[in-house]
Amino acid sequence: MRWLEASTPWLIAVIVAWVAAGLFEFLLIRPREKAALEGRGCPYCGTQWNGLKACANCGRDLVREQNHIVTRVLFTLGALATGPVIGIVVVHLLTGK
Repeated sequence: MRWLEASTPWLIAVIVAWVAAGLFEFLLIRPREKAALEGRGCPYCGTQWNGLKACANCGRDLVREQNHIVTRVLFTLGALATGPVIGIVVVHLLTGK
């Protein structure tokens, strides 16, 4: 059980980083982008936004595929925090300590 106690701070860091990234993306970034698209329409041809990913008139993508840079950094920090946890679990499984 010492391996679980040793990995607890890292597991908490992973959970906090991933929850923060999800909250940042879905509560702050996505609503702002949706409001901008509803207000100005397609930035390429000016057609009113129909709620879809692509413009109905010119066919260009309006909703980006990539997450915001802050979200990507938080997810990366969470992924880096899993490294020690995985190492602790592997050592426990191999050595039994």
